[in-house]
Amino acid sequence: MQELSPGWSLDSHQDGEWLCLTLNASWAQLEQTPVNLAELMDRVVRHSFFNRVVLSLESIRYLPARLIRQLILLRDKLEERAGQLLLCDMTDQAYASVCALGLDQVFPKYESFKSVTSNFRPTRPR
Repeated sequence: MQELSPGWSLDSHQDGEWLCLTLNASWAQLEQTPVNLAELMDRVVRHSFFNRVVLSLESIRYLPARLIRQLILLRDKLEERAGQLLLCDMTDQAYASVCALGLDQVFPKYESFKSVTSNFRPTRPR
C-alpha cells in the first residue's frame, strides 16, 4: 500500500499489460479530495513503467465532482503517453455520478480487474 495523501492510499498489482490500482479513501476524506490527486497517482504509474491502468473504486461509495475531475486529469495524463485508464468495481451510486455528467462513454463500467484484463487484446502488440 502506498500513501498518496493523508487518508488516501493505493494498493497495486500487475496483470499482464495492466497496472491494477485500488484507490482507498475514508468516507470523511471524499469531500476533501486533494487537488493534486491525479498527479500523485500518475507518479505511481510512471514509476511502475505501465501505461495501461485499471483503477478499482470498490472502497469509494460515491464520486464527488472533485474526485471525478481528478480521474479525468489522470486519464488525460495517461493518454498523452499513449496510455489508457479504465475504472472498475464502482458502486451503482458512483456510476450514476459518471453517467449524470455524460462520462459513461469515457468511463464505461467494468465489474472487476479480470473483466478488463482477460478480454484485452492490444491493437499493436509489442
